[in-house]
Amino acid sequence: MRIFSTKDRPVHLGPFPLERLKRQRDLPDLSTLPPWSPVSFRRPDAPESLVNAMGEYQAMLDAIRDGMVNRTRSTIPADPLERSEHLKSFGYFSDASMVGICKLPDAARLKTPVRNPDIDHLAEELRTRQTKTLASGIDVIMAELKDAMSAPPTGIDDHRYALVFLYEFPRDPDDYEPGTTWITDAQSQRASLRANETAAVLANYIRLLGWQAKAHSGTSSDVDLNHLAVAAGLATLENGEIHAPWIGPRFGLAAITCDLGLIADKPLAPMKEQSWNQTKGPAWWLGKDTVKSGLNRDPFAKRRFSEGPLPFETLKRVDDPTTYIDAPNVARVPKRADMFARAQFGDMGKKMQDTAKGGYYARKAATSFAQRRALGAFVVIQNGDPNPIGLRPTNESDNALSVKAAAYFLGVDAVGISACPDWTWYSHDAAGDPIVPEHDNAISMIIDQGFETMEGASGDDWISVAQSMRAYLRFSLLGGVIAKHIRNLGYNAKAHTVMDGEVLQPPLLLLSGLGEVSRIGEV
Repeated sequence: MRIFSTKDRPVHLGPFPLERLKRQRDLPDLSTLPPWSPVSFRRPDAPESLVNAMGEYQAMLDAIRDGMVNRTRSTIPADPLERSEHLKSFGYFSDASMVGICKLPDAARLKTPVRNPDIDHLAEELRTRQTKTLASGIDVIMAELKDAMSAPPTGIDDHRYALVFLYEFPRDPDDYEPGTTWITDAQSQRASLRANETAAVLANYIRLLGWQAKAHSGTSSDVDLNHLAVAAGLATLENGEIHAPWIGPRFGLAAITCDLGLIADKPLAPMKEQSWNQTKGPAWWLGKDTVKSGLNRDPFAKRRFSEGPLPFETLKRVDDPTTYIDAPNVARVPKRADMFARAQFGDMGKKMQDTAKGGYYARKAATSFAQRRALGAFVVIQNGDPNPIGLRPTNESDNALSVKAAAYFLGVDAVGISACPDWTWYSHDAAGDPIVPEHDNAISMIIDQGFETMEGASGDDWISVAQSMRAYLRFSLLGGVIAKHIRNLGYNAKAHTVMDGEVLQPPLLLLSGLGEVSRIGEV
């Protein structure tokens, strides 16, 4: 619930009123700061835990945290303040809770960098696994990924600034909630994964612009993330523990170090020196000029995770779709009939073919170009064999609620479950081989593209392209984790992404109760 409008609030300020807090000129004494320690994504003794499925995706993001720097520097704002605001805005566009910038302190550099041990397994996957997709430019993406895997790690000696991302935890699941077994004790991993997505993409963006940049996550880092959080004005040291205003100690971190000139934020003054009116007073509780407030900080404060953040349960339901479907006569079409594929093959003229080559329609905007690298990487792990000794839970109702709870816990905006009839599948894959429908159930997920961002877009600017790419990437990450978890439990499952999918999304959204057919024929 919001009482006050935020239409005039600059995006770079974020959802929390950090600009109201008292700052100090110099860093406090951090001699008692708890040293940063890596987050573990391995739960061999808890095969039902979603953490096990997150690990592969965390490792893939770690594998692409570094890369080639564009030899030609782009024309960007000369004002370092404007640059800083742009980068912060993209962090908030990616749903970071807080974003801060600091000069990179020497004390924050780790003597021995931490590297995710699961990256080596992924390197072998990239060397041996072939993709079958008509996604434009996938060959270039895969070649770049293989080169990145074999390249020696680079240092950060020339990096002068750090961009820090903080992702807050939702509440802990209650013992009585459906799906609790899957998502118990997974807060640090969830926040680390979500923060890593933002850091990996934005680091790639800065490199595309022509500056050095490297992402640092909860599992692979050259820097102490706790130190950077304090230096960037996102947290304070309170009784030997770091706390973020309004959030406390419940958050995960990721960062980017770079040689791009930026404007550093000043460190926060200790919480005891902060004004009660600014941190706990009426302005905070009522949400005066801010997206987050004491009334709406956690959408699950009074809702179960399996219900989701939005009240879909209040909608009227019917047994069958109100749109008539002549199921026996619905024609299946090959992937070659996909409009993106047809554009590449020249079915719609040379002009459109030229703009489809190599994924130009995405690459022409640097932000969406940066997102495509992770999208392509996830293609390699979106499918796989089920665990032969998985738990294979059989209670269908419990399974459905657990899937929804896990998806909403990760950050999906809407989830629906339906049958997956044969007519929702393509007839042939990208290689021309027949597709035999192998799954009879479908889990459909919606990622909100953001009302505020769309309202502020012209339709012909960089953020307009990045909106859909952000949603595609978010599903590839979160939907991929859910599919991986189902395979870990012993069942077949595949994530059908924008880069490589074998089903048609609109009819599944209709069947799953997430939408209905509009007058123009879209769901």
